[in-house]
Amino acid sequence: MLTPSEIVRVLRDHERWLARLPGGRRANLAMQDLTGVALPKAVLRMANLSGSKLQKCDLRGADLSLCDLFAADLSKSVLRHANLSRADLRGAKLCDANLTYASLDGADLRDGLLMKAHDRGGLTRADDGLGAVSLDKAVLHHANLSGANFGNATLVDANLAGTNLARARLVNAKLVRAQLQNADLTGSDLSRANMSGSCLAGACLKGAKLAGTDLADADLTEADLRGVDLSEANLAGAMILLTEDHLPDSVRERLRKHAQWIESRGRLGERATLDHADLCNVNLTGVDLSGASLRGAKLVCSRLARASLVMADLSDADLSRADLAEAVLDGANFANATLIGARLSNAKLVPVELKDGSGKPTGRYWPANLSNARMMEADLAGADLSMANLSNANLTNGNLRKAILAKCDLEDAVLAGASLRGAVLPEKGVAGRGAKPGAKAPSPMRPRPERSLPGA
Repeated sequence: MLTPSEIVRVLRDHERWLARLPGGRRANLAMQDLTGVALPKAVLRMANLSGSKLQKCDLRGADLSLCDLFAADLSKSVLRHANLSRADLRGAKLCDANLTYASLDGADLRDGLLMKAHDRGGLTRADDGLGAVSLDKAVLHHANLSGANFGNATLVDANLAGTNLARARLVNAKLVRAQLQNADLTGSDLSRANMSGSCLAGACLKGAKLAGTDLADADLTEADLRGVDLSEANLAGAMILLTEDHLPDSVRERLRKHAQWIESRGRLGERATLDHADLCNVNLTGVDLSGASLRGAKLVCSRLARASLVMADLSDADLSRADLAEAVLDGANFANATLIGARLSNAKLVPVELKDGSGKPTGRYWPANLSNARMMEADLAGADLSMANLSNANLTNGNLRKAILAKCDLEDAVLAGASLRGAVLPEKGVAGRGAKPGAKAPSPMRPRPERSLPGA
């Protein structure tokens, strides 16, 4: 291990070398043990530090640009505001390192393996690392990593909040539970990266490559996903809200024609048939899909607040955790649908008055159908379910406070743990067990505005 005076001499000679002054010499600290050395603001640009031990070093504000740090161990070092631009960090260890506001623009963080000559001939490993760059638990808050190569690097539990990773290459990188909120990942390559459980809230992913990327349980709320192909990414359990732009062209075309069909009252366009379509996590707020066929469709975590789905067929559809607050669902068919944890607060599920061929009311009604629907823990507070068919529906632990259930069919419905405080119940009461008390007596049906669909 070098003495402090020897280190000072190396730094002095290196600075003269950079300035091309007489007596200058490039710093060669390869394979040196510099553990715990304090080198704040040290100028080591283009120095050779390959294989060196730099654990717990103070390198705040140091200039390590174009430095050879191949297989160096920088674990638990403080590199705040350090300049590591275009440094060779292949195989380096940066576990628990603090790189807040550091610059790694164009740095190479791919796999690396340091070898040395064996006493008996041949080569042997000179380090005990795993080859891939390790940044587990590292703090890279607001660091500049644009264009950096992180192929196969591990960044488990790393803090990359607000970090610039534009055009960075993170193929096969391990970013499990990484904090990437508000990070800039524009044009980055995240193919086959493991980002399960990571936080990407507010991150910019415009034009990023996500082929084979694991985003299970990741938080992508308010993330910018323009120009991103998510068809090959794993989004199971992810918190994400997509726009129509992320839907397949065929689905977008069907939505366009359906809107035309609605607007022209059936003269133009055509009714949408989206049976078994994957519309999970899609923002369809305020959309008019009245009369559409969505049988067996996947609408998990989709946003349909204030949407109009009058007489739409959603039988067997999966709307778990979907947002249908204030949606108009008059006469809609949710038979055998899954609405676990869905939000239907203040939604309208009243019957549609049927008309004859000349458009005159027939006096008959088409009620909303929720028979056999799985609605455990669904929020139906303030929803109007007048005359709805809820037979065999499972409303366990549901919120039905102030909901209108007048003239509903609740035969064999499961209401264990459901809150009915302030709800308006059918005259025969609740045909289920375990409902919480506090429901009101039924009130007369209020007049409803007439609703009709094209061709009805």
